[in-house]
Amino acid sequence: MLSKIWSNSFVDSSALLGEKVRMEVDFIYIAPFAELEGDVTIGGGTNVQDGARVLGPSSLGSLVSVAHRAEVISSKIGDFTFIGFNARIKNAELKPGCFIGHGAIVENTVLDEGSYVPPGGREPTGYVDEALTAFKEEVLEVNSELALGYVDLFSLLHSAQDQISPSPKTSWNGKMHFPKAEKAKFLGKVRVIGNVEFKGYAEVGDRTSIRGDEGFPIVIGANAKIGNDVVFHSLKGHGIEVGADVKIGDSSVIHGPVRIGDGAAIGPRCILLKCEVDPGACLNEGTILIGKRMGRDGITELGSK
Repeated sequence: MLSKIWSNSFVDSSALLGEKVRMEVDFIYIAPFAELEGDVTIGGGTNVQDGARVLGPSSLGSLVSVAHRAEVISSKIGDFTFIGFNARIKNAELKPGCFIGHGAIVENTVLDEGSYVPPGGREPTGYVDEALTAFKEEVLEVNSELALGYVDLFSLLHSAQDQISPSPKTSWNGKMHFPKAEKAKFLGKVRVIGNVEFKGYAEVGDRTSIRGDEGFPIVIGANAKIGNDVVFHSLKGHGIEVGADVKIGDSSVIHGPVRIGDGAAIGPRCILLKCEVDPGACLNEGTILIGKRMGRDGITELGSK
């Protein structure tokens, strides 16, 4: 499918949208390798991030964020809800204003308005506070601007970019950045966008998305081996640094600010955010590392030795 461009909404060329998917309003952003199939409706101002899946019958209200590699299956998502990285929502109804933490699982239930499910959790532990509300608002603002930026960018380019493309101009990025990916070997279809640099030979797996359009630079060291369905992205004002000889397992989300030392190994389905991984350290499959440091002797607070 080619990129679809509305007046103020954008669907990346690598995203898959079924025939029954309906985008009802505007300011919608659909990121690389997102999949939406079946009877799905999407409200205005909503974003569906890299590798996320929405399977119908499902509805996403207005101002919803479905973060990287999250899944929504046969569910109703209320307005102004955030669903975190690698989270899974199935046969559920989320009333407006919920916040579902990274790696959480919510199935066969109805959540009250404003419910908060912590990272890796399976049920609410409280309600959304002012800090989480502010975070949700910032995510929506950034993605609305990215939607507009990509509309302008691809209108200028007059074509969809299958693998590599520059980043759009935004309020935090006044010029287009082009990836430096000549040394990378792509082992399938990938998306590399914006301020991304491969320092040496590296292998990148199928359906992996490396987006240097919000937080950057993203720098990947020599001899890195990146699995399938991996997502690299970062918060505005921050970047990602991956050392040499690093291995990253399938379906992981590396969301900056992140620093990964030489020779580290990240297992499949890991989530990294605002964290550091020491040289030679290993993360087991499914590890959620948020605001921590992973050393060879285990997980500690950032800044500790």
